[in-house]
Parts: sequence; structure tokens; C-alpha cells
Amino acid sequence: MADENNEALRSDGRNRWHVSRVLWIWAILSVIVIVIVLIVVPLIERASGSPSAHFASLTDVVFTALAVPVALFVWVFMFYSLVVFRDRRSAGAVENAEDLPDGPHIEAKPRHQILWLAVTAALAAFTVAWGMFGFYQQTTAKAHSTPLVVNVTGQEWTWTFGYPRLGVKSHELVLPVGHEVQFRVTSDDVLHGFSIGQLGVSMDANPGVWVATPVIKPTRLGTYEVRCNELCGLYHTYMWAQVKVVPMATFIQWVKANGGNSKIAGSPGGGGQAALSPGNELEEAV
Repeated sequence: MADENNEALRSDGRNRWHVSRVLWIWAILSVIVIVIVLIVVPLIERASGSPSAHFASLTDVVFTALAVPVALFVWVFMFYSLVVFRDRRSAGAVENAEDLPDGPHIEAKPRHQILWLAVTAALAAFTVAWGMFGFYQQTTAKAHSTPLVVNVTGQEWTWTFGYPRLGVKSHELVLPVGHEVQFRVTSDDVLHGFSIGQLGVSMDANPGVWVATPVIKPTRLGTYEVRCNELCGLYHTYMWAQVKVVPMATFIQWVKANGGNSKIAGSPGGGGQAALSPGNELEEAV
């Protein structure tokens, strides 16, 4: 009886040592991989051109960092068990695999189950709260100026952009930097997906239905791309258009060159230089 108790104590001690060892390996690897994620993911993400896109990029980093310890918890225990507890006998030493004894029965203790549920519930609650905060921030933010409205129409396999208050239509999307913009999206034929990843815009283009996106504010000069993110036919891959975020003066020149509303072009009778002042460029037109 005493020998059985001693053996049970030794077995319990070995089990505790293995668990402690695995947890240390998991913790060290988690820290290393999280640091790599925090360094590498921002480097491979495309530069954000609006606050909405910046929040989306930040979400990628945060959620990836949260996923690392969860994934490693499973992988470390699995590979540790495969390496440490494997049957080291040669294949010829066992005539019938069914004769091998079963492993010891393991049953989780209540405190382990409670801890597991608490951690997973906390992670789920955090991700839901994060998403709701981002959604609330985008959909309830008050516009600080009258947003520039752009009608977006998808058709196989091109995009058409209309500026209804400026009297301009184009297959190229040009936006003024620092001015709020709202897209109204529809389709002339099949379902398309209007997406500008670097500006944080993504909206389905449904046939015969106009859908408005949240207001965005381009904050970074540059050239971006509109992509269709819904499979829409044979030439879906080629359904893209160029997006240019330009200074306000350049935008006004582009509108004038395309026969747009003269009120923002600085022409006689159209507001003159007053239309070019900061914060007032589009007010008369939109």
C-alpha cells in the first residue's frame, strides 16, 4: 500500500513538472511571436489613408496578437505530447497495436474548466466590444463640414463615379484631401463590391438599390485603388479603378477641367477666391 502511494506521488510530481514545463514553453513562445506580430504586421499593411482605414489596420494587429497565445496553447501542448510521450519502441516490438495499453484517464478539475471558460469569455467579450466601438465610431461621427457626395455605379466590369452636386462624371475617382466624403453605391447589373482598402471603405453594390457608406475623411495624399470584392463574372479581376487623393486646389482644377460646377472653380460669378479658402471650397457646391 505504501509503495502504491509513493508511486502515485511520484507520478503526480512528474505530471506537475510536465505541465509547468509546457506552460513555460507556451509563455516564452507567445511573447516572442507577439513581438514579431507587432513588428511585422504594420510593415506589411498598406499605408492607411483615412482614420477608418487606420482603425482597420490596428484591428488586424490587435486581433492577430490576441490569436497568438490561443493558437500556441493548442499547438505547444499537442507537439509536446507527440515528442515527449510517444511510444519509443520499434515498430517490430509490438505485434498487435490493439494490445497496447490505454493512456491514463485524465479528467479536468473544476477550477481548470472555470479558468478556461473565463479566459475564452473575456476574449470573446473584448472582440465584440472592440468591433461595436469601431462601428459606433464610424456610424455616429458627426460631419464637421458638408460631405462631398459621390455616386458610385458598378457595371460589368467598370466603375462610374458621379459628383451630383458638382456636375461631373468620371471613371476615375478623385477626392480632396482633408474633406469629408460619402459614397452612395449601386449596380447596373449584378452584385458588385465597392472597396477601397486603404481608405477603409467597403460596401456591396446591389442592383437597383442605393446604399450610403459612413462618412470618411481622406487624410493622406496618394494614389489608391478601387477593387470589386464580389465575384461578378469573367473579368472580375480587372474591375478596378484609380483613386487619387489630391490637394483641394488640384481637385478644383480637375472639376473645372471636366466641365463641373464653376462655383468652386474660382471663375467670375462663381464665388471667386472665396471658394478657394480652407473649409469653404465645397460649401457653395455641395
